[in-house]
Amino acid sequence: MGKRVDYSSTLRSHIKRYGLHEKMGSILQLLGKDAQEVINWAEDEAARRNTEKKNMGKVVFGLVGFEAAIRLVQENHRKGRLTTRNEVKSRTSQKVEMPVLYREAGLRHPQEARNLRHNLFHEAFVALIMKLFPDVSTSVPATGEGLTPDLMVTHTNPDWTISVEYKGYRSITLLSESEVLKGMRYQKAYGTAWLVTTTNKTVREVYGSMLKSDDIIKRGMKRLENISKRKSYTEEQRENRGISRKGITHLQKHLGENLSCKHLTAEEILESCKQGKPLKGLAISTGFEFVDMLRNEGLDKEAENVLRVMKLPTNKLHSDTVPSVRLIE
Repeated sequence: MGKRVDYSSTLRSHIKRYGLHEKMGSILQLLGKDAQEVINWAEDEAARRNTEKKNMGKVVFGLVGFEAAIRLVQENHRKGRLTTRNEVKSRTSQKVEMPVLYREAGLRHPQEARNLRHNLFHEAFVALIMKLFPDVSTSVPATGEGLTPDLMVTHTNPDWTISVEYKGYRSITLLSESEVLKGMRYQKAYGTAWLVTTTNKTVREVYGSMLKSDDIIKRGMKRLENISKRKSYTEEQRENRGISRKGITHLQKHLGENLSCKHLTAEEILESCKQGKPLKGLAISTGFEFVDMLRNEGLDKEAENVLRVMKLPTNKLHSDTVPSVRLIE
């Protein structure tokens, strides 16, 4: 039987009021022999923050639960397991941003690398669009509002809008058909869409000047099925097989939508924007095209960041100035 742990009446009342006995038991189990010490610290910390008495129990429970969540991450890491948000909530009742929690645990969460790639790309693109069109406004659509491109660029007098999606990752292959389909859906919704990528192979030679969803899905299914059938010997190969199966499911979902649109170049979109009337269609830029556009506008630091995203593996990519634990909004 474990050692008895004492805690204040305010914490006890909070646990009883919200039916947190099971969660508290799980928290104490994660804290182990340090449980009493952590609870004492949490109660002192809550008092130091001048917490109102009616909120004292809630604050203490949150502090204790977060420390238990950190221990959970560290314990799973020792076992070679990734901790999920659902597991954290189930065992500690904490709603957390996983990259933040991992950083507190002295580790790096895979999502942090994805966030950093996205944020480096975002800063580069916003710098470019503001240099080309100083009077535009930009906004990041909120998740849950239907289609959510990574950025909306809006100009007034004359009025025009373009939707932008970033695909910033280390890549030496052709852009995924799923991403092309996503760009086409944004084009249908907003008229003009721009898919800015880090791929070094253009899809123009594959699809030509007109994009048709049925053709893209047919080609994608064949390519992904070949990948999913390959033997996998390394972790990267196993990951690619998993991604390919997920891609097949996504392509099947959009069969029969019969989307079609013009396949534009970024130069055509930018020139039409300068004339006050963006062309209707989807532009797809490679990473090197994006880098050249940045350099042509004197944005050398941003160009270098995009090159780093293109070339560096996940564990080598970092930045002292661009946030990584959450997406820029």
